[in-house]
Amino acid sequence: MGDRRGVRAFAAVVAVLYAAATLWAAPPRVVGAMPDMAETGVDPGLTEIVITFDQEMQPGGQSICGGGPTFPELTGAPVWRDPRTLVIPVRLVPGKRYDLSINCSAAKNCRSARGEPAEPYPISFRTRDEGETAPALTPEQARACLDELRRAIDERYAYRDDRGLNWDDLFEQHHAEFESAATPAAFARATSRLLGWTGDLHCHVRIGEFVLPGGKRAVDPNFNGRLLDKLVPNLAKPHNAVVHGRFPDGVGYILIAGWGSDPALAAAAHAALDSMLDAPGVIIDVRPNSGGDELVARGFAGRFVAEPAVYSRNQYRDPAAAGGLGPMIDRVVPPTPDRPRYTGRLAVLMGPACMSSCESFLLMMRHGAGAKLIGEKSWGSSGNPKPIELSCGVTVVLSSWRDFEPDGTLLEGRGIEPDVRVPASRQDLQTTDSVLEAGLKEL
Repeated sequence: MGDRRGVRAFAAVVAVLYAAATLWAAPPRVVGAMPDMAETGVDPGLTEIVITFDQEMQPGGQSICGGGPTFPELTGAPVWRDPRTLVIPVRLVPGKRYDLSINCSAAKNCRSARGEPAEPYPISFRTRDEGETAPALTPEQARACLDELRRAIDERYAYRDDRGLNWDDLFEQHHAEFESAATPAAFARATSRLLGWTGDLHCHVRIGEFVLPGGKRAVDPNFNGRLLDKLVPNLAKPHNAVVHGRFPDGVGYILIAGWGSDPALAAAAHAALDSMLDAPGVIIDVRPNSGGDELVARGFAGRFVAEPAVYSRNQYRDPAAAGGLGPMIDRVVPPTPDRPRYTGRLAVLMGPACMSSCESFLLMMRHGAGAKLIGEKSWGSSGNPKPIELSCGVTVVLSSWRDFEPDGTLLEGRGIEPDVRVPASRQDLQTTDSVLEAGLKEL
């Protein structure tokens, strides 16, 4: 009996030490800024931007990222008021938007006492014009807005029950932050932090001209665009998101970096394909493509399709339906009318940066065009986000559908597996492109 008590006591000590070590090693975070993200009506007479961290920081360095006309004018060097408080002396003018970031991908000198870089914290705000008043939120308005937010998540968020989250606990955890929100921007920031638990890249918050993220995940793409000039002959760049070329054996290459709704993008992609109708094979490279307009993607994919094909299925959240979800709906890619079909061999290059409408494109090319998918697994994020306006001037954007492969496999959090997996490390991609080489070999 004594031995068992000793084992239990030892296990408890280990658990406490592990928890303490985990907390101690956590990267530092900004827990407050003045002015903070999305605030409007900021006093143009303000002479300091004050940043507060959740733990003690190294006093010798800082990274205040940004530049250009919206970066605040600095009147001196940033200084540490105490180990957790960074002060940035500035001069502001009325009626102007300002943008900066505490740490960023290029500079991470705001570090904890242990040397861990702080998570990047972007800040955008606008100063008030003469006679303008700063927006305010009463406690009653904040409570009403919180009730609306809870209903929106319960009734409209398609992945509400798919992420293992206890929403009652999460709302309780963030309750004080919501109730103390004295401005619509503060409520928006609290909403952004709540949605951060989802990991859903489609969830975000809008307030006026500002957008705050919800879910966040780091993506390491398997693509280096700087190599294209060296690797792809006869390269042309008709649009900032479309690049194409031809290899000596006649195989065509088309890079489409996004499915934006700009008509010039679609026109450039179609024109590139029109120039390759005689090619024995075509490589479509969408590795840096994180989505956009699914109809634009469908119009291009239809150039390779002989007859309509189901490429995906989705269902919307419906609180009145059994299980809280509506019926499955098939999504179909038809042949694109009034444009010639390409009938040669096809390879599509893909990777972890592919998400949302680009994942729909991958499924169109697999199930509609019979293309071979080459590279690494896609991200697994498709939500058809829809905005829901709250009474306090905040708009919450939530995924409205659950997206599935034709066989019923949920796409969210899983991604699409390639037909030919080709790993490519960041170091490898400095000089070579094994994914492109595999595509050429396949054709």
